[in-house]
Amino acid sequence: MGSQSLSYHPAPRRPKLALPRGTCDAHVHVFGPQARFPFAPIRSFTPCEAPKQKLFALHALLGVERCVVVQSNAHGLDNSVTEDAIAARKGKYVGIALVPVSVSDAELRRLDAAGFRGARFHFMRHLGASTPIEDIVAFGERLVDLR
Repeated sequence: MGSQSLSYHPAPRRPKLALPRGTCDAHVHVFGPQARFPFAPIRSFTPCEAPKQKLFALHALLGVERCVVVQSNAHGLDNSVTEDAIAARKGKYVGIALVPVSVSDAELRRLDAAGFRGARFHFMRHLGASTPIEDIVAFGERLVDLR
C-alpha cells in the first residue's frame, strides 16, 4: 500500500488570475478524515488526509464555485466520503461514484438522488482489478432509464 504522501499543496496562494464566475473544478478527490471515512482495506495507495474542508478552503481561495468530486480507489466502493462532500455544497458540487457493475438499481437511484452524476471503473491494473469493457458497456444500458 505504500507510504502516505501529501496530495495537495500545504500553503496555496491566491492566483493573480481571477477565475470567471461559475468556474468548475472538474476532477478532485476527498480523503478522510479516516476516523469517519476509513480507507478501504484493499487499496493500491494510501493518501494523506485531504478532507472536504481543505477542498472548500482551496476553492474559496481560487474562486472555484462548482466541482465534480470523484470517488477515489483509496476509499473503495464506499462512496460516503464523496457523498458527504457534495451534500455540504448543496447542488454546486456533484459526484462520480465508484461502483461494481453489479450495483443494484435501487442504489443507483439513491446515488442519483444524492447528487452523483456518473460512475467510474478501473481500466489500469496499477489501480487494482480492472473491469472488462463489455461489462461496463452493459452497465451503461442500465443508466438509460435512471433519469
